[in-house]
Amino acid sequence: QSTWGMSEFMGLIHGHYEAKKHGFAPGGATLHSMGTPHGPDVDCFEQASNDQLVPTRVAEGTMSFMFESCLSLACSDWSIKECEEVDEDYYKCWQGLKRHFNPNKK
Repeated sequence: QSTWGMSEFMGLIHGHYEAKKHGFAPGGATLHSMGTPHGPDVDCFEQASNDQLVPTRVAEGTMSFMFESCLSLACSDWSIKECEEVDEDYYKCWQGLKRHFNPNKK
C-alpha cells in the first residue's frame, strides 16, 4: 500500500460541482491518480477562505459520486486519444491561486 495517498474517480450526475463550476458538466468525470494535484478552483478557494464561518448548504440539488482506491488508476488509450473530451487546460483553474503560506508566521 502506497503512502502517496489515494486515487480518486469522481462523476457528476446532475447539478453543479461547487469546487469547479465551469467545465465540469453533468455526465462528466475526473480521474486523479495518486500524487496528482487536484482540488477546488481559484474562485471556490477564495470564496470559501473568505466566507463567514457558519453552517452552509453546499451543492444543493446536486448528485455526484466518488470512488477512492489505494491503487493507482489509469485512463484507457481510448479515453485519452479518441474520445476528444480531455480537458487540456484543466490545470489553468489554479493559475490564479495566491500564496497564503508564510513559514515565518507563528
